[in-house]
Amino acid sequence: MRLHFAGAPEIASTRAHVWRRLLDPRFVAASAPGIESVETIDPTHFRVISAFGVGAVKLKFIMNVELLDVVEPDRATMRARGKAPGSNVDVTATVALDELAPNRIRLNWTAESDLSGTVASVGARLLEGTARRLTEQFWTDFARRVQAEAAAA
Repeated sequence: MRLHFAGAPEIASTRAHVWRRLLDPRFVAASAPGIESVETIDPTHFRVISAFGVGAVKLKFIMNVELLDVVEPDRATMRARGKAPGSNVDVTATVALDELAPNRIRLNWTAESDLSGTVASVGARLLEGTARRLTEQFWTDFARRVQAEAAAA
């Protein structure tokens, strides 16, 4: 099952601050529902353990995450591939920062996911609705936390 989501929250912060937070795996993980741990392999590779549930199906994914096509401080791509018992997930997310005004950044994001196995068998509408809610919740929380941190500085 293939899913595609996109959004563009605005953040009252500098480009440098938003960029720094995008490249901080622990800061990013704190906004992601279900993340249990993040292990940094090197500056562009990470191992993430994440729990994901849809309906009666609850799975723990072990994800290999890679940052690629990083153009500082403008855009980056993240690819995550993971497995859980009987399920696979491949995610590609891109982010691009647009400066709207001084200290005002639009964070354009897209996320594409391919899910297969047990997790994909719960039903397209239920899976898509849950995945959309969690993805949008992640980016909204990330933007809120970056903005709150910038306001406090």
